[in-house]
Amino acid sequence: MNASNVILAGDVGMNAMFLAFIFILAVAITAVGFGAVMWSTKHPRENSEHSLSKYEAHWLIIIVIIFAAFTIITIGYLPYPYAHTNIKPNYVVDVQGQQFAWCLAPQNTSTFDTMPISNCYPGAYPIQAGDTILFNVTSLDVNHDFGVYKCSNTACTTAAIVAQVQVMPGFYNSIMYQFTTPGIYYVRCLEFCGFGHYVMITQLNVTASAS
Repeated sequence: MNASNVILAGDVGMNAMFLAFIFILAVAITAVGFGAVMWSTKHPRENSEHSLSKYEAHWLIIIVIIFAAFTIITIGYLPYPYAHTNIKPNYVVDVQGQQFAWCLAPQNTSTFDTMPISNCYPGAYPIQAGDTILFNVTSLDVNHDFGVYKCSNTACTTAAIVAQVQVMPGFYNSIMYQFTTPGIYYVRCLEFCGFGHYVMITQLNVTASAS
């Protein structure tokens, strides 16, 4: 198998209210722009080619500024803000995806030279809070997407994505994540992979450090 970059994911998630605000603001700006275009088509006016080009240039500058501002504001909320490998993981977990389940090998007990993994960990995968885990992921069949969600409450009625990496057959990708907060985390497939895509879920049980 061919290796790709290791991505270090921070313990971050976009606040739902902030995300809703950004969405509403984007919709409002789009609506204003659409309304302006509709109004201009119903109220045509004679303009010289020079003034029209100047008008279009002003609008282009405004649009570029808006998109640049949105990018700067939201870039820090990506689930993988740091792409470097200078932090050492506590241990490595090999992961394989296939229709329609995840298989997580016990700590440091599997290599991709002996795929498929025969000793998948049963149930919620145990992790100690504070540990940094390097997940090596691959697929046995089609493309998947390894997405880790942190539940906001016990019932997990709301959750935030904290780490994500593409899963492809014939390759392995690696993502490193530090689990700083105890609780239940869910791993979901974020790329449609067939009729059973919605059941491709497993759990990570992060418990408080004994010390």
